[in-house]
Amino acid sequence: MNIEERLQCIVEQPRAYVYGTVEFVNDEWIFFDEEEEEASLVEEMAEQGIEWFHCGHWLSGQWQDQGAVATDLGVFPLENGDRIRFRKRLTYAYQQWLAALSDSTFFQFVQWLNSLGFSLYDCLYCYNGLLFAKSSGVNFIIYDNTEQIGSIHHYYERGRASSDRFEITLNSGERAICAQIG
Repeated sequence: MNIEERLQCIVEQPRAYVYGTVEFVNDEWIFFDEEEEEASLVEEMAEQGIEWFHCGHWLSGQWQDQGAVATDLGVFPLENGDRIRFRKRLTYAYQQWLAALSDSTFFQFVQWLNSLGFSLYDCLYCYNGLLFAKSSGVNFIIYDNTEQIGSIHHYYERGRASSDRFEITLNSGERAICAQIG
C-alpha cells in the first residue's frame, strides 16, 4: 500500500490541515492562514487539492483557475471570506520514511504516536538514513503538538529480516518504547 492509501486508511489526524479564508485581491485569490497569519496564493497552496467549507461541511475538490472549486457536487465559485483548508504537506524525507515502513509497522506506529498525543502532521524534522540505502541505523524524528515535544529514535535493520524499534523522549522527561519485529 502506498503512503497516500495509508493516509486515507487512518482516522483523521489532528492538526492535519491549514485553515484560513480567501479574498480576491489584485486579480488573484489570496489565502489568509488563520494560525500563522500569513498570506499565500491559493493556486500555490491547492496543488494537492482544496477543501471548501459550505453549509456546515467540508467539500473536497480541485482548484479551478477562475476562482472556483470543482467538487463531486459541481463547480462552486469562491467568494471573499469563504473558509478553505489544505492538508499539510509532509517533507520528502518524512514521507519516504513513512513509506519505507511495512504496513503493519506503519499502522502500529501511528496508533502509538496518537496515543502519546501526537499526529503524523506534528513532524518538525526527520532524518531518514534509509534514503542513503543504509541497511541499519537510527532515524531521528522530532514532533511538536504545541503542548509537548517528542524526539523519536527509530532503530532499524533491513535485509533478510527487518526490524523496527521506536523510542520517544518527551520534553517532560517521560520515555516510551514501541517495537515491531519482522
